[in-house]
Amino acid sequence: MALTVPVLSRYTLTSTASAVSSGMSIAFGERNGTLHIDGETKSLSPITSMCELSNGDLLVGCSEGLHCYRGAEEVWGIPLETGVDGIYDRVIIDGLGRAHIVNTDGSILALDAESVLHVAVSKTIALSTESGSVITYSLDGHRLWTRPNRGEVGERITAIGWHSSRLVVAREGHGLVPGEEEALEVEIWDDEILEKRFDVKHRVIAIDGPWMGLDMGGVMFEGELVAELSHPTHTVIDRGNHCLAGSWFHLHRISSTGIEWSVETQGMVEQVSCNSDGTSVLIAGSDQNDYTDAEPVVQIDSNATPVSVIEEETTLDDWGDAPTIEIDASELYGDTQSIEDIAGIEAAQSMVGSDLLSALEEEVESIESDEDEDDLMLSLSLDAEEIIAPSCDAGGDQQVTADEDGTVVVLLDGSGTDDPQERIVQWSWIDGTGREIGTADRLRVKLMRGSHRFELRIRDSDGRWSSDSLDVRVE
Repeated sequence: MALTVPVLSRYTLTSTASAVSSGMSIAFGERNGTLHIDGETKSLSPITSMCELSNGDLLVGCSEGLHCYRGAEEVWGIPLETGVDGIYDRVIIDGLGRAHIVNTDGSILALDAESVLHVAVSKTIALSTESGSVITYSLDGHRLWTRPNRGEVGERITAIGWHSSRLVVAREGHGLVPGEEEALEVEIWDDEILEKRFDVKHRVIAIDGPWMGLDMGGVMFEGELVAELSHPTHTVIDRGNHCLAGSWFHLHRISSTGIEWSVETQGMVEQVSCNSDGTSVLIAGSDQNDYTDAEPVVQIDSNATPVSVIEEETTLDDWGDAPTIEIDASELYGDTQSIEDIAGIEAAQSMVGSDLLSALEEEVESIESDEDEDDLMLSLSLDAEEIIAPSCDAGGDQQVTADEDGTVVVLLDGSGTDDPQERIVQWSWIDGTGREIGTADRLRVKLMRGSHRFELRIRDSDGRWSSDSLDVRVE
């Protein structure tokens, strides 16, 4: 029986939610710049991210800079020309993909890492870049270690995370196995020494502690698949003996034995924040439909006692209440009216007696082939059409300039994909977080300043997948 937990609150928005924070302050931000914090609202530039520090201060990233709030009062603000793309504890990534460390007094220290894709913060800071590098820094900004690259062709880091003192790195690369097959692996580093490396069947796109989310749906615990989901798992939050995993329109609580409960939301699970004891979890996201109202921010208690999911009744449920129709057997099987009468045609003359026997006794002339079996098979094979697999093309990398509001609409164009036999049955555009954002060959996306990576995946009628990616830099 499917289980869920009750929703504690639903917070109505005026535009799409872009960031949430659940801790000493309940806060969430909108793309139109509205900040909700402790029941009050503030007006900022478009909000991109937020994170609560250990002292309870809230960092809020916007398209024009960084703000720090203590309760509902702003403590300080830092203007940034390129804006803030993401906040991970005291590490921020600006709109050009550069990493900075922010101190509680508002001072900021730039790190020597650019084009940053992933950030993981524990007692040490770990960053991965578009070039495939993984670098660690101390909390005061000193560079400590750089992971050695494997091979020279096509390595890409898909996710990083900390499991206690060990750094977990998920990667994909070409050229390490025969042919063009992708090598999907997870590495575990302990004190800069490679402790373990193992293959995974699917691309890992989220890591927190012993938990990993997969782009083709599923959650792994300690390297073993414990739950299969139907959509990419782009968010996992380590809660010790279980995790919270966001996939499509659901937030799941998953343990080493599988899914414990699931909460369905109106929007896709794009932002999740959990306080220290798990009693307050905020979930936000859009349903990607421009013609509906903004989806609310939902608050739940992840420790609440699960209840059964109540299925809504539909008109199908009323069929069982329909009155019984009684009919006499003679009406149903009687022979008072022939099929010909019903159809309004004349009955055909029956073939009976000797005419039928004569027809059966007639010799059927056999047709012998002049070609032997080998020649026939050769002819058939020559006539068979050669199968040409589609070749995916996501288009070239783009560099565009943002409008005055810091955003720009970009066309992702996969129409250059070669499909001479029209074998493609599925298109899928994936953003840098592993989330599917479109299912057509061409897609328009609204982007803020910074670096963005997209991947186009196609599936042919034989079930084979192929992919191609591109980078978009918005200045």
